[in-house]
Amino acid sequence: MYHCMRLHTPYKTNMSDLVSVAAIKDLLTECPICTEHFDESTRIPRRMPCCVQSICQPCLETYTGGAATLSCPMCRHRHNLPGGVKSLPKETLILKTLDYLKIQKGLHLPCTDCPDKETAVAQCDNCGTFLCSLCLSAHKRNTVSKAHTINTFDEMKGRPVDNFRRLHQCSQHQHPLQFYCYTCDNVVCVSCTVVDHKEGKGHNVVSVNEAHQGKAKSTNDVLGKLEEKTKRLSETESALQKKIENIKLSMSVARDDINKIFDNLTDRLNQRRTILLSDVDGKSAENLKLTEEALDSTRQLLTKVKSSSEYMRQMRSKADKVEDLQVMGSSEASLNSMLKESPQEIPFDRTGVSFVQANVQHVQNTINVAGMVRSVTFSSTERPNGMPDTEVYNAIILEPAEFPTVMEMDRSICDQEITCPTLEWDSSTAYNNIDVSECVITNTTSAVPSPDTGCRIQHINSCLASRPLMVKNCQGQRCMYRVKFRFRVKELIEDNKMIQEIALTPIPVDARWNQVTGLSVGVATCPNHKQQLCLRVDYNSTFLTDLPLIQNRVGQSIDLQLCFLMDGTNDKILVIDAADNTVYTTVTDVAFDRPMWVMMYVGSPARSDLSGELITGHNITGTFAN
Repeated sequence: MYHCMRLHTPYKTNMSDLVSVAAIKDLLTECPICTEHFDESTRIPRRMPCCVQSICQPCLETYTGGAATLSCPMCRHRHNLPGGVKSLPKETLILKTLDYLKIQKGLHLPCTDCPDKETAVAQCDNCGTFLCSLCLSAHKRNTVSKAHTINTFDEMKGRPVDNFRRLHQCSQHQHPLQFYCYTCDNVVCVSCTVVDHKEGKGHNVVSVNEAHQGKAKSTNDVLGKLEEKTKRLSETESALQKKIENIKLSMSVARDDINKIFDNLTDRLNQRRTILLSDVDGKSAENLKLTEEALDSTRQLLTKVKSSSEYMRQMRSKADKVEDLQVMGSSEASLNSMLKESPQEIPFDRTGVSFVQANVQHVQNTINVAGMVRSVTFSSTERPNGMPDTEVYNAIILEPAEFPTVMEMDRSICDQEITCPTLEWDSSTAYNNIDVSECVITNTTSAVPSPDTGCRIQHINSCLASRPLMVKNCQGQRCMYRVKFRFRVKELIEDNKMIQEIALTPIPVDARWNQVTGLSVGVATCPNHKQQLCLRVDYNSTFLTDLPLIQNRVGQSIDLQLCFLMDGTNDKILVIDAADNTVYTTVTDVAFDRPMWVMMYVGSPARSDLSGELITGHNITGTFAN
């Protein structure tokens, strides 16, 4: 939408000749730039050929600044106007509408037949002229015009505007405009057809009626197409507005999630600080008490010894020998007792508490990679063969694709150095009607659906892992994660129906279909094993194997734990039964040149109870041979 500037000129319209804005606004009788009403003398409406809108002549002249070029104030299209603004056509329909409104409101409309411009009271239907009382009498007496149809303004009041005629006269010859030149795209008079628009000079001239019939049909066709385009553009506008709302919502939700997580972390850190400070107080209290009691005991004995010694010295300094013997005799036992008396002792020489910064560096490293803000984009992509065009098929692009540093909680187990990454489900990408909690997905319907932020998978009950896995062939890396399936059949599963899938794909897609690129391991019914639910394995849409699991009967259930080992040394993926360390299947010739995303699908809760748990990082134990 373009914002128009209001232009001010010294000219002011006579307000007594104007109808209220409310009465004429819908009839397009005011300039969209200055919002003043059009008129025939000063604010002449000039039609812009680019966007079929009319702007008053003073506004256009101000807008051009006297230049021969004009950038349309409405749509910014540039025009070359060697003849200036006046070379743009007048919008006669607007001028006609103004005259019609003046008649309806009883305002002054000048007579077009007399030089005094007296107020008109009627219109000749044949000539299209406005007539004052005197000119009306003369018109009725004139031999040529006495048979013309006259409509008084009182008779014309209340009639629709399309019944109101205006004089269409050639500005050059003052004859009625009765013909149309297709060659020049102009309405012309009879004199024009023999001078400037002569058929012998290559001009195609027809009557106004004939031209109107042809032009009306083509214009109606264009207007019909524009109406269809308007509908499509309105739908696009609504879709774009929805996308903007989703982007703003995703920003708000992401900010709230970050604040919630870090507020929780802050609370946890403060709780840990409180515990550690309490430990400091607790571990110091007993020794502090013993030491303080010993100090008090020592001070009491010290005071006793000092005061007794000082008292003896003072007494002896004032006594003769007999008195001195008497004092020493009576005090000897007490003084010797003081020599033997000891203060309370403590069982240590030095003691204190210290804060051991155990795991603090690990926490700091974890904080450095805690959380990640990334863009999740769904883009239309090529459908695989056999995919109906009606099915949505969007590639999911996540940027950045990897954490900025290696997670400290990733670890290696067993002698063969298999890396076990730490993974969680990314709840922000999960279909909004499944339940996701860190490492566990269930097909339980959420009581409160998650907000549609534009990051969520829309068409399947799926979720992506928190980060991709990257295995480098040249370094011979091997990487493993484990998934625990649980499901219970609630109603008979249809033939060729997948109810759960764990995928490892470089190109995750949002579609009502299993993942067709990379590894797909799903629980499904299959034609090879009737009445059975099987573990079906595909790679790049090529079927590899299916293994029966349980009967396809209501109440049947199973727990299944699979290990997925990506072997960069041998370019293969092993799907392993973690219960007995046997290999279900081996996928060869795997290209580990791109990040690989772990993705889980859980089927409808009406058919089965399903869950999928990621067991990764420090949660993996055992030795894995292959």
